[in-house]
Amino acid sequence: MRKPKSPRGFSEDKTRYRAADRPVLPQVEVQNVPPPEVLPDGTIRYFLKLGAKGRLLLPAEMRAALDLQEGELVTAWLKDGEVRLHSHLHGLRKVRDEARALAQNTEYASDELIAERRAEALKEEEAAVRSMRRSRKRR
Repeated sequence: MRKPKSPRGFSEDKTRYRAADRPVLPQVEVQNVPPPEVLPDGTIRYFLKLGAKGRLLLPAEMRAALDLQEGELVTAWLKDGEVRLHSHLHGLRKVRDEARALAQNTEYASDELIAERRAEALKEEEAAVRSMRRSRKRR
């Protein structure tokens, strides 16, 4: 059996992780990774080593602090050269807490808007009545 011919230009081995025109950088082996340190503001700084295929291994203490188990979702943001991570469960808790804070207000925004509009309409009506009285006095 013959192997089917692939169209020209598609036979190169391309992955979605590395662009074809991007040079491959040499791997730098980091031997000594410093232990975690507590910063003055209470933040714990971890030094992580980038593994094969760009994978990071989170230390057990960090996984425990994030309450992460194997296979759970992690949400990540990249902003201004910084990566920020939190567990999916933490994100859900954060949304729930914000919703509770909004629900504690006993008054709806729509009720506030209606009350404001009624007050404005009343002021306009009073102003119209005053102007009618002034015009009657001039006669």
